[in-house]
Amino acid sequence: MEFDLDALERRLLEYVARDGYQPVKPRVIIKKFGLDDEGKVAFRRLLKRLVRDGKLAYGANHLVRKADAVKPADGRIVGRFRRAMRGHGYVRPESPAPKGIVGDIYIPAGETGDAANGDRVAVRLSRRRHGGPTEPVGEIVEVLDRRTLKFVGTYLARGGGGFVRMDGNQFPDPIPVGDPGAKQVRDGDKVVVEMVRFPDSRTTGEAVVTEVLGRPDAVGVDTRMIVAEYDLPTEFPDEVVEEVRSIAAEFDESIAAPRRDLTGTTIITIDPATARDFDDAISLERIENGHWRLGVHIADVAHFVRPNSRVDGEALRRGNSVYLPDLVIPMLPELLSNGLASLQPDRVRYTLTAFVEFAPDGVPVATELCESAIRSCRRFTYEEIDQFLDDPDGWREKLTGDVHALLERMRDLARILRDRRMAAGSLDLAIPEVEIDLDADGRVVGAHKSVNTFSHQIIEEFMLAANVAVAQRIHGLGLPLVRRVHEPPGLMKLRELTEFVRALGIRCSGLHDRFEIKRVIAEAEGRPERDAIHFAVLRSMQKARYSSKELGH
Repeated sequence: MEFDLDALERRLLEYVARDGYQPVKPRVIIKKFGLDDEGKVAFRRLLKRLVRDGKLAYGANHLVRKADAVKPADGRIVGRFRRAMRGHGYVRPESPAPKGIVGDIYIPAGETGDAANGDRVAVRLSRRRHGGPTEPVGEIVEVLDRRTLKFVGTYLARGGGGFVRMDGNQFPDPIPVGDPGAKQVRDGDKVVVEMVRFPDSRTTGEAVVTEVLGRPDAVGVDTRMIVAEYDLPTEFPDEVVEEVRSIAAEFDESIAAPRRDLTGTTIITIDPATARDFDDAISLERIENGHWRLGVHIADVAHFVRPNSRVDGEALRRGNSVYLPDLVIPMLPELLSNGLASLQPDRVRYTLTAFVEFAPDGVPVATELCESAIRSCRRFTYEEIDQFLDDPDGWREKLTGDVHALLERMRDLARILRDRRMAAGSLDLAIPEVEIDLDADGRVVGAHKSVNTFSHQIIEEFMLAANVAVAQRIHGLGLPLVRRVHEPPGLMKLRELTEFVRALGIRCSGLHDRFEIKRVIAEAEGRPERDAIHFAVLRSMQKARYSSKELGH
């Protein structure tokens, strides 16, 4: 029998909203509603969703409260708490910040109450100052909303009782967990606990072991720890899966106007060898006037994910896909992410296309945007493209003439675009990423640096060109636009960078000019200090962020 979630949601919201309701734990409501095992599972999923949607809220000790019941009063300041290693912490006020408050509020170690990292708290300011005349000091007077009640730690058997030392630094002392015998937990096991009472300066707190993950060196336990600690949703609700199945059943690969049929165009994808979904594809032609015509085709996920649908709500709740060394937790069900919305070879797939026309020297001269349908001719890995670039003639018998010619055009245009970008002042920073090596059983056997070869740069140049073209079109139409901005670095950071570079024996004037920074980066090439200089340059820059204002990049 299918569980009626809509009816349960109405019942729960009406129950909490009624006059005289006193916050209680979820299990009290479950008992009140008389739910069976299926209903209990559905209720807990529903409750989490309603809290994330702001329709309900968790108060202290996981009590279910009205959403508006967590609003502060009496001039207290509300914000998110984060704890430092030495026990003190900071609260960042919610926007807009109260008048006279600039930056974070310092919370001394003895004034944090029972707040944990990420909790939404109410703060009362004191008259003291910390770290200068502008940094306010306060004390946490109430935890309004817990970020989580679940934590991961190591079980300790001590004096006939059980304790758990939590991972991280926010709980300095082990927390008692009562009698864990039912879980058959052993000393040293990694476990998941649910907090019953958070520790503060006066009490040790209390928790309950809810799951035993296993020995810390067992295969897969480290991944399970991450999933549990961040409460990552590994399974999709049944109603979301059913909705996606209905969408899949309706998809017939037909191409109706105004969607443009590009299935006869030579189009390919280039992705890592381990990629499971393919969301971008490339075409490139030389047209009659001698110009280049680049096509960047992005999977049209919005065609399948309709606003306010169940799958849309679940995607919003997840926010993003999560990539772990041996596990991918997708934002969308795999029937979409690895199926209908994945640009697989030899399948008709719906896309959004940006055509960008370039003069022979790489200057963009025109942009056209459209809904489209493509059929990818071939899936390439980065390694295959690198092999092609090393020996194009050796690949002539492996590829059709159209695909071989496309790869040569992509190589040539990417070099032109990259040379233009570098000449305009772009910095070429090579910060290698570390990839984990696993054996067939999932055990970590090593690590290696990933290499950003020219095959990666081809895709980077084309994606950047498409993003710039689309942004310019939106800007030209006078529409609001959220940009990725990268503001100039501060003078102090540049002075520190200059001193660091000089200490390594590279002569330079003040690094206030990007072309002087480029010269230093070029001079460091081939030297042992190269990676250190690249990293120092990166650290001197302000963080990139998104803004509606034009602040440069």
